[in-house]
Amino acid sequence: MVQLKFTDFEAYAKAVAGVDGDVRVIGPDRGGWTLDVLDAGELNAMLGREGAPVLYSGTNHAGRYGAYISLPGSDACMQGQQATDDQFIWYAPGSDVHGYTRRPSRFIGLDLDGTAVVRRAREVAGLFEEHIERTYPVVVGRSEIAPIIGMVTRALAVHRETPAVFDSASVRVAFSGQVIHALLRCLVLHNAGAVRRVRGRPAVPRNEVIRRSVDHIQRSIRGEAALGDLLLSAGTSQRSLSRAFDEVFGMGPQQYYMLERLHVVRKALREAAPGDTVTSICTRFGVWDQGRFAGMYHRTFGLRPSAELAAALGGAKSARRTR
Repeated sequence: MVQLKFTDFEAYAKAVAGVDGDVRVIGPDRGGWTLDVLDAGELNAMLGREGAPVLYSGTNHAGRYGAYISLPGSDACMQGQQATDDQFIWYAPGSDVHGYTRRPSRFIGLDLDGTAVVRRAREVAGLFEEHIERTYPVVVGRSEIAPIIGMVTRALAVHRETPAVFDSASVRVAFSGQVIHALLRCLVLHNAGAVRRVRGRPAVPRNEVIRRSVDHIQRSIRGEAALGDLLLSAGTSQRSLSRAFDEVFGMGPQQYYMLERLHVVRKALREAAPGDTVTSICTRFGVWDQGRFAGMYHRTFGLRPSAELAAALGGAKSARRTR
């Protein structure tokens, strides 16, 4: 993660990815303008901290979508809408960006590659163009927004602590795919009836659905595909996919994915080399909420990831001493 610090609010405004805009300070400037930026390929994630109440005006870049999430303790109004913690503002390419804050505020900004968004919106989420090609507040509730905030802030923290983690293309693919999918899911939830119903789709045999799905899940764990593209890969509906997994594995596809990822991470922890950390291994496989993951790991295997890693590194050290 690159943390940019500014004493000049104009330089701060120019550094915001995906938008050409200007800031006007409308209250006491206390300094401390910072922008944490993470380039993950298909998206740029930003955590902004303003040093004063501001008025902001700009234009979203062509070919780029955007999302603005106001963080707790802020007091912002964007596109004429009071920004709250149960929503985000969705920006279409080339749209005007207007807003103001009543106090120094914090926000998450997401600058998204247009090709990636359109592909997933059409093929995976089934959204109509009218739902992604306009700028509007997406109100879906705190339970949907909080995981996005957690995923982004955790990724920024991981990159700050271990910069080399995001040198891996698989980590960038996993992170960007999860964030884009989470945003599109919110667009579907906000727009009742938005999902395009495809009639007359040829039925895919259950065994083929499972084969395609398991292959896609394994690739998504390795960071070679986004889990949100699972339906597209399986070539079936959500209902048929869930039924197939329940019949074959006794659990849904999401639960199967979580279980497979637990075992993949366990294998990596047990084969860890000096210098590996729980954070570096977990993020390699797209785990951003490590506290929740550690609880799942403990319930499944009877010990925490840190203990698994310590045992593996301790055993490796003993083996080297006996040679």
